[in-house]
Amino acid sequence: MKISRGKKNSMLDKMHDHFLHIAPRYKELRTTDLGPLLHITNKIKNLQNIQAADIGCGTGRYSLKFVEQLGEKCHLFCVDNNEEMLHHLKEDFAKHNITNFTPIHSDSHRIPLQTDSLDCVMSFNAIHHFPLPDFLRESSRILKNNGKLFVYTRLRDQNAKTIWGMHFPSFTKKESRLYELEELKSAFEKDPNLNINSVKLFEHNRVYPLERLVEQAKNHHYSTFRLYKRHEFKDALHKFVQNILNHYNDLDKITWKDQNTLLVVENRQ
Repeated sequence: MKISRGKKNSMLDKMHDHFLHIAPRYKELRTTDLGPLLHITNKIKNLQNIQAADIGCGTGRYSLKFVEQLGEKCHLFCVDNNEEMLHHLKEDFAKHNITNFTPIHSDSHRIPLQTDSLDCVMSFNAIHHFPLPDFLRESSRILKNNGKLFVYTRLRDQNAKTIWGMHFPSFTKKESRLYELEELKSAFEKDPNLNINSVKLFEHNRVYPLERLVEQAKNHHYSTFRLYKRHEFKDALHKFVQNILNHYNDLDKITWKDQNTLLVVENRQ
């Protein structure tokens, strides 16, 4: 379904306000998956003087771990269009005495980096916020020949299997921005320079108390919750708690499995 320009702008404004509001607590509210990060760093660890970019880096949850894994031989450009998120990223990097990074306030489709300058471009759980064809074209431009693009995301069918997709009313209906794998493959096929090298599934065992889940939802740790009207969210949260009470006996150990997908893509010019 084609979205009108007015609705697109309204969504962009809503998401900008969301990340502006959540930035101070974003890192503590979200979960950082180390599996895909280690997979990525293992793919490029033999390179020297690595030039990389994390697009849609937010407060730098993955950016920080990436630089810690690769050390001083890596310089990371941390790109996000929300200045408040970048502010907290810079604070966190300073606390860890990390200096081999450059924060860049920019959209995903017009990144102020030189053509053919990067060994690696990454995006973690962010591409559903990007204009995908423009992001792919820009990634291809800034990557060196044989440079790699890593896209870590949750697919629509994977979203339906999360604790939220299974038990939070209308969550999968509200979250219409995610892709299915075939849609992503089709988008990459349209770019002559980008070739999918591999697709890797990651499965994460989650164990959370109900109290923590309610805290995350109330603080809108997923931007999906911003798509609810206030009264809708209040009713849905109440029903979510009832659903959990009906399906789990130990409310201190709510267990489920999250799935995510990592696409490893090579730039061939």
